[in-house]
Amino acid sequence: MEMGSRKIELEVAEILNRMPSDLALVVILREKGGTRCLPVLVGPLEAQAIAVTLYNHRMPRPGIYDLFIKTLSTFDGTLTEVDIYRINGGIFYSHLFVEKEGNMTYIDSRTSDALALAVRSGVPVYIEEELLDSNCIRLESNGAYSLPIATASTKVLKEAMAQAVASENYEFAARLRDEINSRTRDDDSDEKII
Repeated sequence: MEMGSRKIELEVAEILNRMPSDLALVVILREKGGTRCLPVLVGPLEAQAIAVTLYNHRMPRPGIYDLFIKTLSTFDGTLTEVDIYRINGGIFYSHLFVEKEGNMTYIDSRTSDALALAVRSGVPVYIEEELLDSNCIRLESNGAYSLPIATASTKVLKEAMAQAVASENYEFAARLRDEINSRTRDDDSDEKII
């Protein structure tokens, strides 16, 4: 993260199974003490690793994330935090910050793995406020989530629409298409999406 940028701590709020296949689930990260939320697509194995810890289930044998944490500890390393440092085209990029003998280093990680490790280790997850603002959804008072479609760039909307169509989420894709088309009408352009 850039020097001087404000970091916001996130916590796992819930795991949703709203995708049309079993290949991905959505982890909702919520800003601590706030209403901004960040939906992160994760695989079923990562979601299970997060859920096992969140709901205090005990596994009969250590999993891969337990192995990673134990290996760090064996070599006198400690996972101190996870930072989501970039989001590009719906892909999240994270760093694992590891301290060893007073020295801090970071390791690039898939965000799904980073979240599983953070939850398992009890370390905080951070994101730069500007990055959160430009990619967040909001938790409404009725418990529903709202997407700030009107504030997203047309490029982001087109990428999100392509992903929604690919995952067969046609209702959301139609909302995105309508917003893109309304912008196209405002620009008096012939580039309308059907």
